[in-house]
Amino acid sequence: MANLPSGNWGSPEGLLEAPTTRSSKFRRLVRSATVCVATMIRRDAQTHFLLITQHDHALLSGELARRLGNCDFAAPSPYQPTVEAIAHHDCGWPLHDDAPTLNPAGLPLHVFEAPVPLATQVWSASVAGAMNLGDYQGLLVSLHTFALSSLFLAHAKDPSRPDLFEMNKFQHRQSEIQEDLRQRLGLRTDVPLKLGLPKIGVSPADDQLAFNFRLLTAMDRISLALCCGKHLFPTLDDVHAQPGQPPATMTLQMPDPSTMLIDPWPFDQAAMTFQVPARRLRKAPFASLEEFQHLYRDTAAEPLTLQVG
Repeated sequence: MANLPSGNWGSPEGLLEAPTTRSSKFRRLVRSATVCVATMIRRDAQTHFLLITQHDHALLSGELARRLGNCDFAAPSPYQPTVEAIAHHDCGWPLHDDAPTLNPAGLPLHVFEAPVPLATQVWSASVAGAMNLGDYQGLLVSLHTFALSSLFLAHAKDPSRPDLFEMNKFQHRQSEIQEDLRQRLGLRTDVPLKLGLPKIGVSPADDQLAFNFRLLTAMDRISLALCCGKHLFPTLDDVHAQPGQPPATMTLQMPDPSTMLIDPWPFDQAAMTFQVPARRLRKAPFASLEEFQHLYRDTAAEPLTLQVG
């Protein structure tokens, strides 16, 4: 059974303190993008909520990614930058913040309830933090956040003009960042792109990038469904077994809220068990933010056991 790693290796503070050869422009971007508003995963546990930080969800994604690869599925390549990007794809959220917030109903603010200005601010911080790890990590996380913003634009019901403006501004900035990172990485910038990626077959490097990006999406969704305890994604329809190959469909089943069955199996070992820290709080509205934050701080995290098979 694997416990998620501890420490601040995934935190914005840890990223800022790490030795880096990044330019001062990018270091300023990381500092200015870091935000101090907390949302988390609010898992329904009958009479209680289990609260899981975005940091721990992302770490679980990274632990899954470290085990990718078998005779049918290729492992990530370059391995370390890709796994780091997957583990840090939510590094814009305050990772050790003890002051989470409430939604208008007085319940702990779920990540799915984050307002658009907060979402774009956090996504920007996540990209900046990943860029501080390296160009490849930054590009993967930028592609991920751009895809999230596109999902919002495709599915939002009657979004407000300010929300649309925020999303469009965010996408414009990410397009600029991606073009700069593609140049740094020696990727082509003279081909049409859709959501930041060219068609399969343009180049081996871009096929590999698309493959790694789909792995990030898959590990994010597997981890998110497990942490939420809900069958959010019955299938993953755009997973590549090998770079450059047509996408395949991966089926996800959840016989119970803490177990996921995956077919076809992409990992290098059999069934796996993980433990994610969670805080158990009552399932009822809180009278005030102060009451909630006090109770949250005083509640010790307990291990939530999750299984993948």
